[in-house]
Amino acid sequence: MEFMKIIKAALIPIVILVVLGIIGAVLSIVSGMIGFAGAIISIVVSIGLFVLNCLVLLYAGYAAARNSKLDLLSAALVGALAAFIASIINSVIGLIVMLLGLVPAATNSVAGAAVVGGFAIVAWAIGSVIGVIFSLVLGAVLGAIGGFIGQRK
Repeated sequence: MEFMKIIKAALIPIVILVVLGIIGAVLSIVSGMIGFAGAIISIVVSIGLFVLNCLVLLYAGYAAARNSKLDLLSAALVGALAAFIASIINSVIGLIVMLLGLVPAATNSVAGAAVVGGFAIVAWAIGSVIGVIFSLVLGAVLGAIGGFIGQRK
């Protein structure tokens, strides 16, 4: 396998996935300020961003097979690598957004914010591990499917 070709093919999908993650974080902050309508908007935006992420991972495998002339396993690795790195970066962005959300709580009660912050960080850590594993598997599967499509055309 040519690891440099895999890494090079994964760079653009990583950037796109991170940008989508930043857009999702900003929209979650904005929708949190709106109230109940914001919750509905947040759900719709989250579903839309998930679909876009899946399309980016499919394209990563497709481009790896079509443009970089990589085999099916390498296309799966491109998708997995892109999803893995982007999910770690987006997880850190999510932590920052979460900690920014705790600032108003800390101004009212330092002890209450510490307890809530402790639980929130534990929940973030568990969610990040599950999210990274899910993204890794999803990226590998969608990368392989995209690679298969790219080999057939």
